[in-house]
Amino acid sequence: MKKMPEITEKTRQKFVDAFWPLVKEKPIAKIAVSELTRRAGYNRGTFYEYFLDIYDLLAYVENKLLEKLKQTVLQALSDNCSVAEIFQIIFAAMNEEIYLLIGPNGDPGFHGKIKSELLPLMEKNFPIPKNVPNFDYFVCFANSAMFGLLQHWNEKGKDLSPEEMSTMMHELISHGLPSQIIHKA
Repeated sequence: MKKMPEITEKTRQKFVDAFWPLVKEKPIAKIAVSELTRRAGYNRGTFYEYFLDIYDLLAYVENKLLEKLKQTVLQALSDNCSVAEIFQIIFAAMNEEIYLLIGPNGDPGFHGKIKSELLPLMEKNFPIPKNVPNFDYFVCFANSAMFGLLQHWNEKGKDLSPEEMSTMMHELISHGLPSQIIHKA
């Protein structure tokens, strides 16, 4: 007998929902399937009908989040948004789960996955001409700086508004750190 798709998705979602509180508590490598299934209200056998292991579940949630971010950026690009506006839109789309994945208990490789998905889409909108020597290094720097700031912002309880963060990031990428220090001093 085949399972109904809505029941299958509901069951899968219960495992996903049980996963996030565990990531808040401990590194992914320390999450046991038995602990996850207990929280989800299912047995281990049911878990293995949907996922191979915790890392398969991790790949599932990462792929869902990456697809959402990618669609968000594509929509912003099709709306001809500025880089600052795109950052604001990305911040709005970045829910708590993304911050968990780029945080200390998350997946150290997730930042690289975001980079490989989003940078090719955004490169043409970077405020640096592509013909500048070592363009790829500038894009890599901007990407690392952006996610470093996002992690710090999240750790500080998002004490700045998304607009303030995106403006700061845009100014840093467009005009560099000295312009911000001089401007703020």
